[in-house]
Amino acid sequence: MITNTQIRTQIVRKINRIPVDKLKELDDFVSGLEEGVVRNSKTLSFAGVWRDIDDAVFNELTNNLISNRQRNRRRIDE
Repeated sequence: MITNTQIRTQIVRKINRIPVDKLKELDDFVSGLEEGVVRNSKTLSFAGVWRDIDDAVFNELTNNLISNRQRNRRRIDE
């Protein structure tokens, strides 16, 4: 089995062989990969924030969700 360090070393070797005119394209691709990781970590940072919520509060929020959204909805013409 290949370790993460070995994979990274292989990638760096491949990058060093890439022609200069392709580096911008590679940078854009890697930046796209990084953005996906950042978004996921931001989303996951909210994991568990409601774990200690009171059952009555949770039920109130979920049972009245539709009516609360309709009441608080902004109108386009405002």
